[in-house]
Amino acid sequence: MGINEEIQSVLSNPETSYWLKNSLANALQRDCVDAANDAEMLNDLLTRRCDEALNAGSALLCADHGRRIRS
Repeated sequence: MGINEEIQSVLSNPETSYWLKNSLANALQRDCVDAANDAEMLNDLLTRRCDEALNAGSALLCADHGRRIRS
């Protein structure tokens, strides 16, 4: 499956969150390098925030109750 097909699959999947669909659709309208760089920074910030919350024993900051998809 090519990347465009994979993107369409994510956008059309009813299990994909509204936030992710909206963010992906908006990112597709931007310069691809700028969007990828911003997504990388967002991933880094949210991953570190979640790690910090988990290390502190707090489930309040991670809505998935401690499950991480990838590190």
